Amino acid sequence: MKKRFLLLLALPAVLLLVAPAFGAGLNVTRPAGDLKVNFTMDQTPAAGRNTATVRLTDKSGKPVTGALVRVYWMMPPMGSMARMEGHADAARSGSEYHAVMNLETSGTWHIMVKVKRAGRLLPPARFDIIAR
Repeated sequence: MKKRFLLLLALPAVLLLVAPAFGAGLNVTRPAGDLKVNFTMDQTPAAGRNTATVRLTDKSGKPVTGALVRVYWMMPPMGSMARMEGHADAARSGSEYHAVMNLETSGTWHIMVKVKRAGRLLPPARFDIIAR
């Protein structure tokens, strides 16, 4: 009885940790210098064409629109498979930047968002995504 009770308590916590990996979409926020980079995808990342939206905000939370944004993706070599990589310049639309990423295969991809603002390249925002 006690084991069953503990399992019932642990199950919601496990689901909260695992559910984002199986749910639709992606939402990641990382710093890039003095800005915050919010990277979203409406669909779960998958092999093939993916559209990403990048939102930049300053320290006060105000949207930043006067920047150049480039999204890089890379999967290191594994076994006989060569390194795969690509990049896309993100086009600004209002207060958002949109980039199309072509992920060649499923697996873990290293993402880097580079931002150039006022002629200065900021430290990149880095994170990993898992494509199905």
